[in-house]
Amino acid sequence: MKRFLASLGLVACLAPAAVFADDGEIFSPGDHCVAYRTVKDLLFAVDAEIIGRNCDVSASLVASEEDAGPRVVVSVPIKRFKSGNFMRNYKVAELLGAKVQPDLRFTSDPLDARAVRAELADGNFHVSGVLTIGGKDFPLEFPLEVVERDGEYIIEGRLPTTFAAFEIEVPTVAGGLIARPHEDLELVVHLDPARVEGLAES
Repeated sequence: MKRFLASLGLVACLAPAAVFADDGEIFSPGDHCVAYRTVKDLLFAVDAEIIGRNCDVSASLVASEEDAGPRVVVSVPIKRFKSGNFMRNYKVAELLGAKVQPDLRFTSDPLDARAVRAELADGNFHVSGVLTIGGKDFPLEFPLEVVERDGEYIIEGRLPTTFAAFEIEVPTVAGGLIARPHEDLELVVHLDPARVEGLAES
């Protein structure tokens, strides 16, 4: 019984900071951040949304070694994800292999300026590349758009995916009786172009 009550206390700690938040509640206009969004069934809530933000993002445009187009490189320190609960943050860092590789790292394929400009005519573009997590590479294609708000430009994007796509198995609590994660995962970016190193010179 003591173990069960302790588990209930753990669930209370892991309850999401915001349930069914829209993007306006994830980021503020001037943020330069990324986030993950997923859903769990908790003992006292079904489909409770879990959001983890990270605003210690470094992004840069770098020359390709093969003298092709430039690449976008984004680095995110894993231990700086904040979800409103330190125990969850610790577990996320463990699941993402922070001990093996402390930063998530996305490296794009060489960018074709003409192709990007052509896509931007429709208000959005796609960036393909490799996301490296825990020393493992995962190819992905990220849909992005440039949005103007109050005279400021923001690069936004949402990638619906799954934990399995990154070989991540999120554990249940008490065999799923107390907490059961969903497989769905969404990666969200909200980047300030002025803070992407090398972009202004390109």
